[in-house]
Amino acid sequence: MSQESLSSLPFPLDPNQTYPLLLLSHGSNHQNQTLYSISKDKAIVDTKITEFRSKKAISTSHPPWLALIHPRKSSLTFSLLNTVTKQEIHLPKIKQKPERSSYCDYACIFSETPTHPNCHVLFIAAFDTHLYYYRMGDEKFTSRPNKFGDENNNLASAVHYKRKIYGWMGRSRNLVQVDFIGGEIVIEKVVNDKGQSCHIPMPTPPFSFLFNEYLVASGDDVLLVHSTTNGNNQSMQVSHYNIFKIDVYKGEWTELKSIGDRTIFLDPYGSKSWLFTNNGSDDENDD
Repeated sequence: MSQESLSSLPFPLDPNQTYPLLLLSHGSNHQNQTLYSISKDKAIVDTKITEFRSKKAISTSHPPWLALIHPRKSSLTFSLLNTVTKQEIHLPKIKQKPERSSYCDYACIFSETPTHPNCHVLFIAAFDTHLYYYRMGDEKFTSRPNKFGDENNNLASAVHYKRKIYGWMGRSRNLVQVDFIGGEIVIEKVVNDKGQSCHIPMPTPPFSFLFNEYLVASGDDVLLVHSTTNGNNQSMQVSHYNIFKIDVYKGEWTELKSIGDRTIFLDPYGSKSWLFTNNGSDDENDD
């Protein structure tokens, strides 16, 4: 397998490609990368990209930016990479205990595009009780416990939508707006015109079932996808989904019976959705 720099790869790789490509990193040190075409059901590029070696690439709220995470013994090194312009922005390290530094499953949400001087970068960790955030130009990351309010609510998921960050609280199951004021994270409930919180109750199947929830920006909508897995099934296949469309302005929600022309890619830390028109173009949520 050949080894080459990202700058040597042409983008777009296929001028006729109208659907997003999947990036697959594999190998003991994530040294191998495969860019896979969903529409053609085949690999477009199979190579070793030097910028990705020993790093984990995760999606962000602002394609075509990726976050590259390099776990070390007592810290995590971060950088942001634009796969089209090839621009790379290096971020400060995050110090961690050695036993935690190998865990690098994070959601990465921007308040603005990374080139904006007031952009805040928010990382929500899968195996950590803290949130990490950074304003462009600062000397270091700020960390704080992922607990809010008297109920110790945790910010379970977040999404960038129409120039704002919205989050989903794990315990209260409320939709919130996330902001950065005076170096602090501020959480504010999204309410309807009656002052009621946008709250979606959890389905109540038997205790043998497992649940996952994904907050997804999809075109002009914010979706909450609830997946249910039968814990007694060794294959751990999802048994069914509940999908809710949230009106963030009215603080209301409705359950969808169909996703229509949407295609949704689910991941606990970086779900994506595209709306496909008749000519195959995508209409992804943007600023």
